[in-house]
Amino acid sequence: MHITIPWQCEKILKRFSDNGIEAYLVGGCVRDSLLGKTPKDWDICTEALPEQVIALFQDEKVILTGLKHGTVTVLLGAMPVEITTYRIDGEYEDNRHPKEVFFTGSLREDLSRRDFTINALAYHPDKGVIDYFDGIGDLNRGLIRCVGDAASRYQEDGLRIMRAVRFACVLNFQFEEQTEAAIKEYSYLLRNIAKERIQVEFDKILTSSWAMYGLETLARLDCFPYFLPEICHTWQFTQEGGLHQYDVFGHTLRMVNLVPAEVVLRLAALLHDIGKPYVWQMVDGKDEFPQHEVVSAELAEQILERMRYDKKTIARVKLLISEHTRGLLPKEHNMRRAIADIGVDGVQQLIQIKRADIQAHNDILAKEPLSIFDDMEALLQQILDRGDCCTLKQLAVSGKEITALGCKGKAVGDVLDFLLDIVLKNPDCNEKQYLLEQARNYMKTLYE
Repeated sequence: MHITIPWQCEKILKRFSDNGIEAYLVGGCVRDSLLGKTPKDWDICTEALPEQVIALFQDEKVILTGLKHGTVTVLLGAMPVEITTYRIDGEYEDNRHPKEVFFTGSLREDLSRRDFTINALAYHPDKGVIDYFDGIGDLNRGLIRCVGDAASRYQEDGLRIMRAVRFACVLNFQFEEQTEAAIKEYSYLLRNIAKERIQVEFDKILTSSWAMYGLETLARLDCFPYFLPEICHTWQFTQEGGLHQYDVFGHTLRMVNLVPAEVVLRLAALLHDIGKPYVWQMVDGKDEFPQHEVVSAELAEQILERMRYDKKTIARVKLLISEHTRGLLPKEHNMRRAIADIGVDGVQQLIQIKRADIQAHNDILAKEPLSIFDDMEALLQQILDRGDCCTLKQLAVSGKEITALGCKGKAVGDVLDFLLDIVLKNPDCNEKQYLLEQARNYMKTLYE
């Protein structure tokens, strides 16, 4: 079985071979190549100790990535290749990191410590694929299976629970029975894992082509209570008396599936209704959720801060959630006002959120084209193409000119907001002399 590999990897492997040293490509790059995907990273493992690797590639740029764990990085043609000595992990004390590692001369021992069979594959151009644990068979079967005892693999490193779900929904694979059962039994180990590491895996699940499957799996295998417990309140929380066919969680999953695979949009979809259980009311036999967008936005901010998302992501997700019930319409003034309030990017994303929200209500709406949102996008583009004034920055007058009229302090902003509202209703009014006259008239009302 032949795999096409970069020339950098060929050069490194050849140098090892020429010096009588065993070395193989290993892990994800082999897996992805066998699946017909282009690997993002190329990793090599070898029987050579780190100091031997450094000496062997002294004519190249070598980065001491992690000598403690036997890893150095060789940089060839701007491409970094990690080279790690065969190793055996010592005792795991924190369900994440081994207390120590031991170098070994055995490829099989090195591969036996890895998480899943599909990642325990090695390759050399002269020897083909080395597969001690039927990883190729599991690739063909579309199966996620732990190497060896599943319970032991998760107890060693609790993050493997998230990785298992991530691989399943990124590859659209199913779980081997024991591998799945052990996830549910040991899901509590996620409470010991740094939120930053969970966030990385969660983002990959959320932006995969099978995100709905991944989220359902996290719920079914009791993972959410340990990093996103708020979402548990949405399970089986029905929404009676309206167009909703699904409970809050079911609606959420379908909405996530309908928005583009971007972290911000999918986080906004995931959390947009998370506040509903907190504000629920029964009115005339109908479920109502007053101000749920406000509560959902506040909860989302708390959740994303806890999960160590960056401030820009948190702010945008919070904005989209707080605005998702906004009465956005394909009407000139309405659209310009939205641009003024949340910006062009915000409006573009909000249209996508609102379209998915409506379609996720029930199976009938899911099949509807909902042309109103196409009309919104078309109108937004027309406004942008015309260059309509939609922001204070685009006004024909500035704060300095309003101040020159005798206006001071907070009143300057009030006047500018008043003028912007005039222009949002009629862009042709964005003329300096006209706006200054309107400003003078308005100021009279302020100082009366």
